[in-house]
Amino acid sequence: MAKASLYKHVERMHLIGRSWEQLKLLGDYLGPCWSGALKELRRRLNHRNYLLESPHRFRVADLQQIADEVYEGFLKALIEFASQHVYHCDLCTQHSFICQICQHHDIIFPSEFDTTVRCAKCKTVFHQSCQAVVKKGCPRCAR
Repeated sequence: MAKASLYKHVERMHLIGRSWEQLKLLGDYLGPCWSGALKELRRRLNHRNYLLESPHRFRVADLQQIADEVYEGFLKALIEFASQHVYHCDLCTQHSFICQICQHHDIIFPSEFDTTVRCAKCKTVFHQSCQAVVKKGCPRCAR
C-alpha cells in the first residue's frame, strides 16, 4: 500500500513539473507581446513570478498546496489563460513553428507536450507522429 501511495505522489510531482515547464514556455511567448497578457498572468500568479523564471523553483506554500491537491488546478488555470492568449494573438502566433518534416500549414508550439517534440539542439518543434516516422533526427540540424 505504501508503494502505491508513493508512486501516486511521484506521478503527481511529474505532472506538476510538466505543467511548470509548459507555463514557462507560454510565459516566454507572452514576454515580447504588447497585449499586456504577461502583466495579467503575473497578476494571476499572485507573487509567484518565479514560476516563469525557473520551473524548478517553488516555495513551501506551493508544497502545501500540492499536498492539499489544489496546486494542479491553480497551474491548469494559468496554463489555460496563457494558452488562450498565445494561440489567438497575432503577434504570439508569428513565433510559432511549422513542422519541418510534414510541412503542414498548421502552426505548433513547444508547449504542446502531448502532440509535439522539440529538438534539444536547435529548439525546432515537430509533430510527435512525424518525428517518430522519420527517426533520423532533426532535419533542421542535418541541414
